[in-house]
Amino acid sequence: MKKTNTNWKAVEDIITRYKDHEIDPKQHFRFGKLECYELAKVRTTRHAKYNINYHFVWIPKTRSKVLQERVARIVRNVAIQVCKKNGWTPLAMEVMPEHIHLFLSAPPKWAPADIIKRIKGNVSRQVRMLFKEFKEYREKELWADSYYCGTAGHVSQEQVIRYIAEQDKAVKDIKPFSYSIFDKRQKTLADFVVS
Repeated sequence: MKKTNTNWKAVEDIITRYKDHEIDPKQHFRFGKLECYELAKVRTTRHAKYNINYHFVWIPKTRSKVLQERVARIVRNVAIQVCKKNGWTPLAMEVMPEHIHLFLSAPPKWAPADIIKRIKGNVSRQVRMLFKEFKEYREKELWADSYYCGTAGHVSQEQVIRYIAEQDKAVKDIKPFSYSIFDKRQKTLADFVVS
């Protein structure tokens, strides 16, 4: 095994102490109708209407299985508090023993790197403050430096192309583009233009 700054004895202590039951690391969140509605929802700020959804995945250093159930509850609570404090909408979250998935919507002024930096920083601070064993696990950091970020939304590339084609008044035989599958008041993407 490669030499790291990880205290593997502390990892074993954390797993033993905070493991309430076995978590299947392959079980991830599943979207129901409510989550799909939230995914498709167009949100509004003072100057923009947007549908920007980010899927973040990150891991503890050395991908140790230290995010056991009692720790996972704190991770969830703190991450959701950070989202609400910053005006982001958490859509779904799953904390696995060795990684975290967070799906959220954020206004266009927020860069994904800033979002994940705030979440990882606040969660790390709280976990290390509440669970002293985490200071033994890694002296200075909880999370690996890297993370995954993907975007997801309700509009596909083909739908955007169709919307652009709709703007050409010379095209007469194209039916209006329907955006939301749940909100009948939304007829076309043009309905979302900010005046």
